[in-house]
Amino acid sequence: MTGTYDASWDRPHRPTSNELWQESDWLTFYDPDAKIGGVYRIGRQPNRNKGQPNLFCFAQGGQRFLMKDLGGKGLDCDIAARDTWETGYQVAGHRVDSLGNGEMRYRWDYPETEADLKFHDHFYTPRGWDRSDKGAEIIAWLNPEGHLECAGRVTGWIRIGDRRHDVDCYGHRDRSWGYRENYMPKMKRTLGAWGSNGPSFSFATMVLHLKTGERLVTGFVSRDGREDDIAEVRFLPTVDSDMLSPVAGIMLLTLESGEVVRIDCDIAQSHGGYAPGSAFNSVGTFVRDGKRGFCDFSVYANPSRAEHIPLAEDVSLSTIQAGLSPTADHTLLPRQS
Repeated sequence: MTGTYDASWDRPHRPTSNELWQESDWLTFYDPDAKIGGVYRIGRQPNRNKGQPNLFCFAQGGQRFLMKDLGGKGLDCDIAARDTWETGYQVAGHRVDSLGNGEMRYRWDYPETEADLKFHDHFYTPRGWDRSDKGAEIIAWLNPEGHLECAGRVTGWIRIGDRRHDVDCYGHRDRSWGYRENYMPKMKRTLGAWGSNGPSFSFATMVLHLKTGERLVTGFVSRDGREDDIAEVRFLPTVDSDMLSPVAGIMLLTLESGEVVRIDCDIAQSHGGYAPGSAFNSVGTFVRDGKRGFCDFSVYANPSRAEHIPLAEDVSLSTIQAGLSPTADHTLLPRQS
């Protein structure tokens, strides 16, 4: 994908004839004041007449909901031509619509949870991963037709169980379209991280180890309109006694200029254990320049080399239980002197 963002990037694209052509939308958000957050994904594979909805949402101190996709097989829903229109598409109870000017509307409707969220007021123009030539061939291989990332505001409402909550916070979204073979990366060694505390600071990064032997580090930092590409990433997760549930994390982002940006994340809620490689996705907060923001990271911590997908008895704080369950306190207590 080259060129400057235009509204067509956010609308459904015409598929090629490849069976694995896909299009997907993703949103992550967290409101630290209301303590409401979630991770939403909707994907369609029109040549297979299939779509995939994924969802994790929570209200701290209340309930959380997880819709599980068991390695791409658990939630493979039937779709038809009527499920796609000029500005959006739907899969099961998921729906996404482009509103123009980089704004998007995300909805879901299930007995356990429903929501109507709007992404708007983006903090930088929606863009691809890396504006240099670094990793261009790999990125083109992973997303041959297009991919965009963007941080901004998320407002609306969400119901979890029988309680409805207003949402007004920061969030991050992405879109991709084109041929995708999901297991080209070695999923046991993958990191994705995103976050923002407003226009003054946002970041997005991805580290992939591919089955072909290459290692890809990509992403960028945006600060008050200035965007710098990321050259290297180190991520140091702190996990609970189960050695899987994240409770905190430190990211060191080395920019192309040599500057090192440190981000300390505290985790609100996490989920995982539902895909080969065992990704644990966490949503929480960080503070930079006195401003609190939200962050999301997915870390694939699986020393079993994807031979074992964790069971409920394997985890302490993260949920891998489908449906509603009580939230768990991920607070990392201060060290005792």
